[in-house]
Amino acid sequence: MATSKAVLILSVLVMGLTGCKVTTSDDHHYPDSGGFVSGLFYDARDTGRHYPTNSWALASDAEACRGESLYFETHSGRVRVYGSPAYSETSFRAAASELERRIDGVLSRFQLRWSDFVEDRSAAAPYPRQVVGCLSPEVPHTEFVSASMGAVAFNPYYGQWPYETGQIVAHELAHFIQENLSRYDASYSLLPYWFAEGQSVVVAGEPIAPVYQHYDYDPLWDVTPIDAANAPYRFEHYGLAYRYLEKANGPLAMTVLLEMVQVLDWDGGFYGEVSTGESGAFVEAFNSAGLVDHRNNYLSFQRFRSDYHDLLNSSY
Repeated sequence: MATSKAVLILSVLVMGLTGCKVTTSDDHHYPDSGGFVSGLFYDARDTGRHYPTNSWALASDAEACRGESLYFETHSGRVRVYGSPAYSETSFRAAASELERRIDGVLSRFQLRWSDFVEDRSAAAPYPRQVVGCLSPEVPHTEFVSASMGAVAFNPYYGQWPYETGQIVAHELAHFIQENLSRYDASYSLLPYWFAEGQSVVVAGEPIAPVYQHYDYDPLWDVTPIDAANAPYRFEHYGLAYRYLEKANGPLAMTVLLEMVQVLDWDGGFYGEVSTGESGAFVEAFNSAGLVDHRNNYLSFQRFRSDYHDLLNSSY
C-alpha cells in the first residue's frame, strides 16, 4: 500500500508541480488496571533511548519530559511513555495502554497499517518506529491529552482522567498522525486549523454539524486558532468541512494529500504562506491532488474556500 501511495504522490507532483478541541466531563473512569497492556520500565541512562529534544517536533506540553530518563515500553516495542518517577506506575501503564490499543484503529481511518505509517512517517521525526508519550504536569485535567509531532502528552494523574478518554485519545492520535505525515522538518504545522481539527473530529467520531446548518459558521476562515470565533460549535463545522472533502474523494485521498504536503516540505520550494494565510505547501498539495467536489468536478483550494457554502448547499 505504501509503495503504491508513493508512486501516486510522485506522479501527481510531476503533473502538478495544530489549539485542539477537548470536551471532558467532571466524571472520571477507573478501568481495571489488570487490563493494561504488558510492558517493562526502563532507564534511558542505561538504554540510551532518551526523550526527544527536538523543539520543532514538541508542543510546549510535551517539552516537560525533557531530561526525564524513566520510561515504560510496551512489549510490542511500539509505545514508550516517559515521565517523572514521582508519578504512579498506574499512570505510565494507563497512558501506554491507551496509545497501544488505539493507534491501529486511528490509523485504519487514514487507510494505513502500522507498517505503512512507519514507512510514510517523516524520517526527521524522533523515534519514527515508536509512538512516544509524556506524562506532563503542563496538561490540565480539563484538557487531558495534547499531541504534537514528537510526542503525545497526558495529564499525569490517572484519577483525573475522564470517561471520554477513548474518544479524546483518538482525536489527539489523529493530530499525531497528521503531523507525522504532513511535515518533514517545518517548525510549525503546515495544515490549516479547520482541516486538522475537522479531520480529527471525523476520525474520533465526534459530533458533526448537519449539512443544512452550514451557513451558521465559516470554518475555512479559521486558518489558525487565533482566527477562530468563540463558538463551541465551530468544531462541528470543521468536521462538516472536512467530511465534505472525504466523502467526495475518500479517506485515502486525504492521506495522500497529507503525504504530498510532507514531500513539498522536504523539497523546500513552498515555504511561507499564501495571501489568505494557509501554508504554500498545503495549498499546492491540495491543488495538485486532483480532488473533486460532490459532482466529481475538479476542486481547487481557491474554489473550495470561495464557494464553500454554495458547494454545501447543493450537496444535499
